[in-house]
Amino acid sequence: MKTIRTIAALLVAAFLIFGPTVVFAAGETVSVATNSSAYSGAAVIQISGTVTPAPTTANTAVVVTTSGTMGVVDTGTAPVATSTGAYQYVLVAGGSTGWVTGTYTVNATYGGPGGTGSASTTFSYTASGTTSGGGSTVTVTSTTVTFTTITTTDAAVLSSLSSIQSSISAEQTTLAAIQSSVNLITTSLNSITSTLSTISSSVSALNLSSVQSSLNTISTGVTGITNTLSSISSGITAVSGVSGQLSTLTTAVNNNQTYVLVVAALAAIVLVLELATSP
Repeated sequence: MKTIRTIAALLVAAFLIFGPTVVFAAGETVSVATNSSAYSGAAVIQISGTVTPAPTTANTAVVVTTSGTMGVVDTGTAPVATSTGAYQYVLVAGGSTGWVTGTYTVNATYGGPGGTGSASTTFSYTASGTTSGGGSTVTVTSTTVTFTTITTTDAAVLSSLSSIQSSISAEQTTLAAIQSSVNLITTSLNSITSTLSTISSSVSALNLSSVQSSLNTISTGVTGITNTLSSISSGITAVSGVSGQLSTLTTAVNNNQTYVLVVAALAAIVLVLELATSP
C-alpha cells in the first residue's frame, strides 16, 4: 500500500512539472495561458484561464506557480469568478535572482467543492533586452512603490498599470490629507498642554493660607465696625434722653421764675401796706 501511494505521488509530480499545456481534472477542467510566449527584462506577465464548470461557491482560487531552471520564481493565488469560472494573475519578471534566461513553466491548480484540476503552459524568458516587436513603455513611480520601466504590447496590462498608478496617486492624496489633520491635532494638543501648564503654575502660586488670613482680618474689621455702630447707636439714644431732660429743666426753670415773681409781688404789697399804716 505504501508503494502504491509513493508511485502515485511521483506520477502526479512528474505530470505537473513536465506536462506542456496539459489538463488534469477530477471533476473540474482547468485551462491556463500567458499573454505572450516570450518575455525579457522586467516584463509584465499576464496569466489567465478558466475553471469548468464554474464554481458555485464564492472565495475559491487557483494556485499559480511559475518555475524555471533555478526553481520556483513566483507563486500566488487568483480568485475564480463564480459566474464564468475565469481567473487572472499578473506578475513582473525579474523580481528575484531566480529569473535567468531559459524556459519557464506556469502551473495552475484548482481545488474546490466541485473537484480538482490542474493545467500548465510554458514561455521563454531572456534576462536582459526587450521583447521583439516593440511596444509602449510605462513607468509607475510613487513615494512608497517604484516599478522598473516595463515594455509590453498588451493593452490590458497597460490599462491595469494605469489603474494602479491612479490608485497610488489617490492614496498619496489621502495620506497627505491625513498628515495635515494629524499636524492640526498635534498643534491643538500642544496649545492645550501649554494652557494646562499655565493653570497649574497659577494654582501652585496661589497661597491659600494667606487668603485665609486676609479673610480673618476682614472679618475682624467687620466685627469692629459693627461694635462701633452699636456704640454710636447707644450714644444717639442717650442724646435723645438729654433732649428730654433739657425740656424738663427748661420747664422747671420757667416755673421757678414764676415763683420768684409771685414772691416779689407779695413782698412789695406787704411793704406798701406797712408804709400805709405807720404814723
